[in-house]
Order: sequence, then structure tokens, then C-alpha cells
Amino acid sequence: MSRNANPIAVGGFIVGTVVLAFFLVLFFSGGHWFSQRDRYVLVYNTSIKGLNVGAPVTIKGVKIGEVTDIKARIYNNSLDVFNNVVIEIDPRMLEREGEHGSSAGLIDELVKRGLRAQLKLQSLLTGLLYVDVDFHPDKIARIQEVSTDYRQIPTIPTDLEQLTRDLESIDINKLGENLQQIVDGINHFVNDDSLQNLMKNIDATLMAVRTSADAVRLQANKFGDSVVPLAQHGDQTVQELNRALPQMMTKLDATMASLQQASNALQKTTANATYLTSEDSPLLYRIESAASSVNSAAEQLRRLSDTLEKQPESLLYGKQEK
Repeated sequence: MSRNANPIAVGGFIVGTVVLAFFLVLFFSGGHWFSQRDRYVLVYNTSIKGLNVGAPVTIKGVKIGEVTDIKARIYNNSLDVFNNVVIEIDPRMLEREGEHGSSAGLIDELVKRGLRAQLKLQSLLTGLLYVDVDFHPDKIARIQEVSTDYRQIPTIPTDLEQLTRDLESIDINKLGENLQQIVDGINHFVNDDSLQNLMKNIDATLMAVRTSADAVRLQANKFGDSVVPLAQHGDQTVQELNRALPQMMTKLDATMASLQQASNALQKTTANATYLTSEDSPLLYRIESAASSVNSAAEQLRRLSDTLEKQPESLLYGKQEK
């Protein structure tokens, strides 16, 4: 016989399970359910394919919120379609130093300094987009003149959109005409007779240069054949000089010693000659005395000669006085 389930036990189990699930979700979500979130809207008049609800919102690579809603709204009687992207920013992830709470006033100040929102790729494989807010003061802020549920953050085109706009701004027809003119000019230049003659002259010049190079190479080989024996002969001459040089130096030293001795002897002879010819030299005094005696003897001989000439008989009878 089966027992009936206790309703109280079943109800308690269900309530406990729900409470446990709630606390688990609250724990794993980081407690963000009860935190205040500031909402802003991004308005695009272009495709936002790849952007989904839950996509992160980052600044300088730090996640500060996420996309919470994406809607396409039709405005005005012209039926203009704009994509409204609602984002939530966690004030705890973007706050001013010393302040806590709402980031509304801070966002307004950052927008004045150039804060802009731009869609970027999360991955090239998936093609998913995310919202990146950063400072681009050099780019014009784009705010659509439409009514929105929240304050708008200015947006700027994606890199792909900017590239597409740059490509669209190029005049393809004008570019094609310029390319056609360039091709025509190249064809005219290539087919010009002057260019053909120039190519022939270049070929002839290259042939002449090749012939000159061969001649120079031949002369260089001949010169090398003649230089090698000359170098060998010069080497032998240098070796013979190296062998004979010590003997030559010895003989030269002996000759220099002989010359030094002869120079010393000549200096002594010169000194003696100078001494002999000086006024105080004994030899000169003797020579002068001998010369005086010779003069005196010559005078006596002259007188004797005069006497004999006048009185020859004086040899027999002696000199007679007058």
C-alpha cells in the first residue's frame, strides 16, 4: 500500500530549491541585479548587423556595461528608420575619484571632452560586434535629431564604414580616365621609334663594353704573367742585398774609421804648421837670423869684390890706405 506524499514537505523542497537557485544566480552574477544602472542610447542610421543584446560596452579595454536592447524605430512622416541601441553602464565600473553613485554627470563631462561610441569587431571569425567608448575629439560627434527614451552618446562610424565612405568618395570614372591616359602614354613611349633606336644603341654599347672588358681581362692576364717573373727577380735581388748588406756595412765601418784617423792626423799637421808659421815660432826666428847672416856675408863679399876690382894687388901686398 503506497503512502501519500506530504504536501508540506514537497512545498518546502520546492521553495528551498527556488531560493537556492536565486542565491546561486545572484552569486554568479556578482550581485549586479540590485545595483543601479545608468542607461544611454546610441542611434545609428546604418546597419548594425553583428551587434546583439548582451554585447559588452568597454572603455580602454575595460568592460563597464552591456547592450540591453536593440530596436529599429521609424521617425517622422518620411519613414526614416534608425536603429536604437540601449546600453547600461555600471557606475561602479566608471566613477570619479572620491565620488560614488550615478555616472550621468560624469558621462556628460566626458562627452564634452570627446567621448564617442564606436562599434568594433569582437572576432573576425564570428563577426560579432561590441560597443567601444573612447576619446576621439578630432572626429565630429554624430547625434541624430530624433526623440529617444534615454540620453544619446555621440557615435562615430566604424572603421569599415569610414573605409567604405572613402571608397565611395572616389570618382571611379575619373580614375578610369586617368588610368587610360597612363596606359596610352606607356604604349606611346614603348612604341616610339626613338626608344627603339635607343635600345639598339644600348645593345651596341653593351657589346662594345663586353668586348672592352674581354680585352682588359686579356691584357690583365698578360700583365700578370710578366709581373710574376719580375716579382720573383725582385725578391731574389732583395734576398741577395740582405745577404751582402752586413759585409758592406762592416767595410763601410772600417772605411769610416780610417777616414776618422786621417782626419785626426790632418788636424795635427795643420796645428803644427800653424805653430811653425806664427810670429813666436823658434824656427821662424832661426830662419830670420840665418837670413841676416847671409845678408851680412853678401855685403862683405860685395866689398871684397869692389876692393879687388880697384886694387888687385891687394891680394899680394894687402890693402893700401889712400
